[in-house]
Amino acid sequence: MKSAFFFRLTALLSQIWVKVTGYSLLAVITALAAIWLRDFIPADLEVKLGADAVETVLSIVATSMLTVATFSLGIMANAISGAADGATPRATALLLEDRVSQNALATFLGAFSFSLVGIIALQIGVYEDGGRIILLGGTIVVIILIYVAFIRWVNLLRSFGRIPDTLNRIETAAEDALKRRLDHPFLDCHPYTAADDDHSDLIALCPDQVGFVQHIDTTKLQACAETHDVEVLVERTPGQFASLNRPLAYLRKKAAHLDGDALDELMGYFTLGAARTIKQDPQFGMIMLSETAARALSPAVNDPGTAIDVLRRALRILLCWDTRPAPDVKHDRIWMPGLIPEGFLRDLIRPIARDGAGIVEVQHVLQSILLDLAQSRPDVFASAAKAQSREAYERAEAGLTLQSDKDEVREIANKLAHLRVKADPPAAL
Repeated sequence: MKSAFFFRLTALLSQIWVKVTGYSLLAVITALAAIWLRDFIPADLEVKLGADAVETVLSIVATSMLTVATFSLGIMANAISGAADGATPRATALLLEDRVSQNALATFLGAFSFSLVGIIALQIGVYEDGGRIILLGGTIVVIILIYVAFIRWVNLLRSFGRIPDTLNRIETAAEDALKRRLDHPFLDCHPYTAADDDHSDLIALCPDQVGFVQHIDTTKLQACAETHDVEVLVERTPGQFASLNRPLAYLRKKAAHLDGDALDELMGYFTLGAARTIKQDPQFGMIMLSETAARALSPAVNDPGTAIDVLRRALRILLCWDTRPAPDVKHDRIWMPGLIPEGFLRDLIRPIARDGAGIVEVQHVLQSILLDLAQSRPDVFASAAKAQSREAYERAEAGLTLQSDKDEVREIANKLAHLRVKADPPAAL
């Protein structure tokens, strides 16, 4: 896992205001650079290239870019609002981090800043002959960048914020997060199951704030544990909620000799936030998908096709889950829980099974997806799929009205119920 510093830096750089500010500062620096570079340009070159026209071009760019930037910001806001209403509000963070839209908006505002600074400098006469040539060259480059950004932005607008686009973003983010976590199932720590340990003689590491764990700096946590000669049993992994009654971790061995400063230092390597983030928390992707499907199944929307699409996308994500040998333990002072397949399927299946209980098409696909998972990854999903299949069938039995519909769903559920597997899967992988 990345250090806490790089985690916070990555989160900061993904904000749109950072990129807009950076582009604008770069544009201002570019416009002012002509003042220092003007002596390197031959005096007669200005007449040959018609550098006097640069002020007119800059005026056009300044006027149009402010309008285009304002218009683009409105489109972006409407698309994000549409995604929140049509899919789930949790998906808006993925749209806000879209690089094409960020680059387009930053380019437009940067071009406006460049033109504005250039016009002001021309009016006060700081460029002289050579500076106008450099400013003209910079203006040509800026216009090319505007065209490229505008074309990419127009191409994105065909799908930006619509349900398929939002689902694509959720699927990609969840799949990437799951693959990264499977490469390091216990974050290079010892495997740990919280229920297996007696916490009565341990010291609880309780946070001073309430929130979701977003990141754990295992490298620095290991170093701190070595310094204070303790072992850390992590209770709350990225995505889980922590509070005074839900400790981040427990400390054992010589933990009784730790002072408050040491506990604060250990606690500082857990990053908490008000919301979950999908980058470190692949299970959050299942929640986002299920919320989108549940909204589609509401009577106001009545779109079972989207719910079926969600189930098939979730199948593609979960089929990436395989049992890989755990890498060598790099942090021997830390015990870390792994991913729990039951939690993934529960967060995905339960809302869809509940809201689509009376729709045979949804129940058919839901049972088929669970059967596919159990057959394709029996060591991971067989037990969890059977449990979710039984619960979903009970809901379908109560929601469906036609006996033929019930028989159709029961047939698939029975195949899963009688599926034989070699052994029960581990509790966490």
